[in-house]
Amino acid sequence: MSEFKSQAYADDERIFSIGDLAEHLYFIENGRVDLLNAQGNVFASAFAGQSFGEAAILEGGVRSASARANGIVDCRLISAADASTLLLTHSPLLLVILEALLLQQSMHNTLRNQ
Repeated sequence: MSEFKSQAYADDERIFSIGDLAEHLYFIENGRVDLLNAQGNVFASAFAGQSFGEAAILEGGVRSASARANGIVDCRLISAADASTLLLTHSPLLLVILEALLLQQSMHNTLRNQ
């Protein structure tokens, strides 16, 4: 993981917003990130050792939720291209399966935001 850029976020800092182009997948090293729907309500949280922002793996991925730091947060940013390369080195089929699951998750998030 050390080859990926490290980024710190202050308490209550917006990491990304609904509708943003999904350029990075995030891996939390320290802290907590809240995921928010279109109304600004927290519907999930991610903690150290977890990832969020998986829409970056989808070509042309767009954020279907917003992410906000809850306290000080340290993340590793994995670019969309790097995430795809990592997946393809294990199995090309893995990327296809993950894309299908992420599309399904995106549809659920869209419905949740209505």
